[in-house]
Amino acid sequence: MIYLRFGDFELKQCTRQLIRDSQNIPVGARAFDLLVLLITHRDRVVSRDEIMGAVWPSRIVCENNLNVQVSKLRQILGPDAIVTVPGHGLRFTLEVEADSLVPMVLPDRPSVVVLPFANFGTEPDLAWLADGFVEDITTELSRFRDLFVVARGSAFAYRAMPRDLRAISRDLGVRYVVEGSLRATNDRVRIVAQLIDAKTGGCVWAESFDHDLGDYFETQQRMARAVVSCIAPQIDRTEAVRVSNSVPEEPTAQGLALRAWVTILSSEMSYDRDLRDQAQALAHQALDHNPQSGLAWRVLAWAAWCHVYHSTTTSIPDTLVNGIEAASKAIAIDPTDHHARRLRALLRFMSQDAEAGLKELRLAHEMNPNCAVTLAWLGLYEGFHGDVERGVGLVEMALRRSPRDPARGSMLAALGFAQFAMRDYTGSVQSAEAAMVESDDSVTPLIVAVIAQVGNGQIDRAKDAFGRVQKIAPKLTEARLSGRWLFRNPDYLARAHIFFRIAAGLEEPEAADRLR
Repeated sequence: MIYLRFGDFELKQCTRQLIRDSQNIPVGARAFDLLVLLITHRDRVVSRDEIMGAVWPSRIVCENNLNVQVSKLRQILGPDAIVTVPGHGLRFTLEVEADSLVPMVLPDRPSVVVLPFANFGTEPDLAWLADGFVEDITTELSRFRDLFVVARGSAFAYRAMPRDLRAISRDLGVRYVVEGSLRATNDRVRIVAQLIDAKTGGCVWAESFDHDLGDYFETQQRMARAVVSCIAPQIDRTEAVRVSNSVPEEPTAQGLALRAWVTILSSEMSYDRDLRDQAQALAHQALDHNPQSGLAWRVLAWAAWCHVYHSTTTSIPDTLVNGIEAASKAIAIDPTDHHARRLRALLRFMSQDAEAGLKELRLAHEMNPNCAVTLAWLGLYEGFHGDVERGVGLVEMALRRSPRDPARGSMLAALGFAQFAMRDYTGSVQSAEAAMVESDDSVTPLIVAVIAQVGNGQIDRAKDAFGRVQKIAPKLTEARLSGRWLFRNPDYLARAHIFFRIAAGLEEPEAADRLR
């Protein structure tokens, strides 16, 4: 519900207005929330406990506050608009015009609301923690610029109501709902959270999180970020399936850009350029509709990075320039877009400007510390150009934060490269093998495997892996054999180049002995 009529009144929920004879009537925040609650459930009596929980969440107030708000509404709407049912609660009695009920239209990007968490077995003096978690999860989700996140005030209106998720989807204009519960003692806290597609009622993701309860606020923020690091990529994955299976409607700039983003997401680690070309074409169509589509510019930046990495472009210098320009335009449109900043950083690394790349990649992580993909890339490049000792640990942290991330294959490959940089060849081989399980159509884990196996003395296995790389990605193989590795770290370059050539049979295995 966002707009309805009853009697001489119009109520606009999205702008929180009560109007009569084209005049806005001052109501007050609590009275307005109470009115919306009673109208929403006008088919029944709403208990006083339900009202207190929804209108005054997380607060201890005397019942006289409710009586004051009811009296105010009766003065505005008439004495019989709200009736008291002794011993039970309140009921809204005015007739609402059926054709005035307008469901909230879903926004043109993935939308989500975090509903109040239930308290199960929590110590009474810690009950307030549940609301704190919901508020922090809502705030941290808002860092993902591709998401439309409903503010906590609207979410808390559903605290004490029976939850019909499809109705909530209509009322708030959201596709996804986060629900959860909290159990807390003085020593430990557990959150169980789930992501639900409110349009279908299907559970997209569910997980439990445990932590020692030390500093309340630090624990609250840390666990909220852990939850969000899992939720955001699951929305990406579900949206990718939904968009790819849906029949395109009348094209809009945002719709085209979203399809482009979903397409590039699915082709990031693929040598085949067809999907990247499709993503670029969709992004250009979006920009024809709206040159200020930051998402479309971001897609073009990512496509440029993919083409340079896989050597599927006729001019690497031109592609790098165009990619950096596209990322810069996305950032100019939305300076808080951490994805665009990450992509510009990666393109700067490819342009051999490691100092600028590392600076911007660190900034991208600061903007959204909940993005596991950004954290994984930061770990990789810290291992090559920054704080080398932190590199592996940061990528491992990214994998722990989002254990079922759609980009897990890419993150495992990053871990393998970071371990190779630290001369942990056994660990690098293991990461490459795990990445191949996640992304069996990608050559990136195979390249990690080739150089790590040579480092580990497994020459025959490295030759087999090299043969697979050469078959799948001949241009990429040619680029690596010629010494183009897209990194400037001299120690890494020397080992990767010689080890790769050993696997190709162009150098003797003994050449690795002095480098290992």
